[in-house]
Amino acid sequence: MRRSSRLTRSDDIKSVRQEGHSFAHPSIVLGVLPNQLEKNRIAIVAGRSVGGAVQRNFAKRRIRSAFQGLQTKLHQGYDLVLIARKPILDIHYQLLLETLSSLLERAGLMKDEVN
Repeated sequence: MRRSSRLTRSDDIKSVRQEGHSFAHPSIVLGVLPNQLEKNRIAIVAGRSVGGAVQRNFAKRRIRSAFQGLQTKLHQGYDLVLIARKPILDIHYQLLLETLSSLLERAGLMKDEVN
């Protein structure tokens, strides 16, 4: 994930959390807020409730990896905040992919695929 497509300022993350819409799952929470750009920006957050530093970094790596495969299927122009919850450490990667995909679809961010 390129640096230019990351949300790095805590004010930006806070505004997505407060002003945007949230979509929750037991292992991930997705916050979405439209931005005025032609690209999506993303932040991946894992709080101390997930575990120690090793577990938090593992959770963020898993989310980042799962999200990269879905990036091309998303509408552009949104700020996204993905928040890891403790169950993310124990679920299978395929279930993580399905969960993330369903959250993005519920948020209306997935492009309609035409075959």
